[in-house]
Amino acid sequence: MRMEHGLVQNQSQRLMLTQKMQQAIQILQLSGIELEQYIQEELEQNPTLEVTQKQPEPEQPKNAENSVKDETDTFDAPDNDLDRFANDWSELRRTGPDMSRNADADARRDFYENSITGGESFTALLLKQLRLATKDDKSYAIGELIVGDIDAKGYFTGSLETIAEETGATLENVEAMLHRIQRFEPTGVGARDVVECLLLQINVEQPDNDQLRTLVADHLEALERRQIPKIAKAMKITTDEVEALRTQLAQLDPWPGHEFSTAPPQYVTPDVIVEKVDGEYEVYLQNDWVPELRVNQQYQKLMRQKGCEKDAKKYLQDKVDSAKWLIRNIEQRQRTILRIAKAILNVQKGFMEKGEEAIKPLTLQEIADEVGVHEATVSRTTRGKYMQTPQGLFEMKYFFSPGLRRDTGEAQSSKSVQAMIKKIIEEEDKGKPLSDQKIADMLKAEGLKIARRTVTKYREGMGILATTMRKTYQSA
Repeated sequence: MRMEHGLVQNQSQRLMLTQKMQQAIQILQLSGIELEQYIQEELEQNPTLEVTQKQPEPEQPKNAENSVKDETDTFDAPDNDLDRFANDWSELRRTGPDMSRNADADARRDFYENSITGGESFTALLLKQLRLATKDDKSYAIGELIVGDIDAKGYFTGSLETIAEETGATLENVEAMLHRIQRFEPTGVGARDVVECLLLQINVEQPDNDQLRTLVADHLEALERRQIPKIAKAMKITTDEVEALRTQLAQLDPWPGHEFSTAPPQYVTPDVIVEKVDGEYEVYLQNDWVPELRVNQQYQKLMRQKGCEKDAKKYLQDKVDSAKWLIRNIEQRQRTILRIAKAILNVQKGFMEKGEEAIKPLTLQEIADEVGVHEATVSRTTRGKYMQTPQGLFEMKYFFSPGLRRDTGEAQSSKSVQAMIKKIIEEEDKGKPLSDQKIADMLKAEGLKIARRTVTKYREGMGILATTMRKTYQSA
């Protein structure tokens, strides 16, 4: 076999995404707030791009497709003094004019930043208390290792023996430091399991409640299984008294560190709004988060001047082209969102009237076929975009769900089935809660074909407890 080097031509087809196409895809999948941030970055980097003040528009149908204006090529404006720009070109190229600020967006951002206080980290809070609770470096070192082994829920997950070896302290001293930390805020922190956590809170918040302490120490597992009569017999109290103790127990926090580990609040603004006007539902874009952009005419005229330097002209041309494509891509994004929102509305008008029980099964491909775009485009468009409806605020992808079949052959959305199951459980006799099989039988009686395991899946997905856990007991 002979091996040799040579040049060979092969013909193949490949889909190449240009930078402009990549930008269009990126902009399409941004949320409203993300788009505002993206535009702000572009304004700061491109001196030829500027924000215009939105002018009041004449009244028109809110759902008009032409409400998404295409001003991409309307860049003409009265002449300005270009000599100033030519004389100061080097400075302009370095810094650009200060046209990158959007007063409305800045005011909105300032409000959020000034009104939201960044919370202190859980570990930092514990270490601050540790500094006040210790008088020597060795004690602090022991406590610091203990705090380092406290997880986001507030539980101590480390080993006292290991900490004793690392610090050279006795096991008794390390355990004493753990008990000291267990008196820190939030109450219950540093516990090694849920029983110890709840007992720490009872000792502080209800020190005289011996029955609650007994319930937690000896009967917590039975309580989780809702074995109320068994607990009542063991504690020699009535089932009503056990239920009362359970209510008191519910006021305690089994995860004392949870409030410190939650993510910062996410602010959601609708991209489209659905309203009922003269008996008909209409959908229109919410454009408050999208500033009106244009290309600065002064730069364009400077670029056309005969005396403009070659490098300067190329720099300006690139920036102007970039600005125009950004404007086109943003407007294309808005048109795509509106078209898809209208297609969703056409299918889900029952939901707008009656809520979740009336939602219809819907797939991405169905909307893609209706709008005339690829399924991936629908997926990108609906992810992270929100629709304000008469039933509340929902992410657009919420309206897509598979369906089950009724006896009539009609499809029923899985979300509407979940709503039906939830309603049945809410209305059941709490002393005799319904089994999943009984719920399935009730739905079958209404013509809906559903298996018991499907009911179980939907119930668990909604965070609803099993039959035995939902049962409440009352004394005769």
